[in-house]
Amino acid sequence: MKRLLLFLFSGFMFVLSASLLLDKSMGYSIVMGYLSSSIVLLASMKSYRSVVDKSLKQGAIPDDSRDVIDEVEDPYHLFDEQPIDEERGEEDLVEVVKEERARLKGGRGFVESIKDARSSLAPYRLLGYALMIVGFVYLARNNLLDVIPYIISLSIPILIVVFGLVWAKED
Repeated sequence: MKRLLLFLFSGFMFVLSASLLLDKSMGYSIVMGYLSSSIVLLASMKSYRSVVDKSLKQGAIPDDSRDVIDEVEDPYHLFDEQPIDEERGEEDLVEVVKEERARLKGGRGFVESIKDARSSLAPYRLLGYALMIVGFVYLARNNLLDVIPYIISLSIPILIVVFGLVWAKED
């Protein structure tokens, strides 16, 4: 994480120095886009990390007894080496199918949706998006917005983090 922060800071210094050489409105657009995108990106990473840490503390660790190839070839555990119960009647199979259909038909409830949306509703992430919106509106109202440099500068932190993570994985 420290390495990503260093990469983002060095990217900001590069963007800031490049924006000083350009037009005033283009420079403001580039800096505001880069800063707001960086804050949203860091807040998203922090919120996802907290969700993963909470789920690990609650014991939601997946069973790693099967490797990836087994999961791809047999996602429903049809070819597992468990003994088959030959005495199971047709009624049992019909009941199993009915239970599975009821489970699939039930869908996701409101509580499950909220649990999955925790990282999306994190306060610091929402503040990052609010900063992005306020910065965009400020630039637009003061005639300082250049849309193309703004959009390009929104994508620069994402590229920096992706390349930083790939580079860190190689080490």
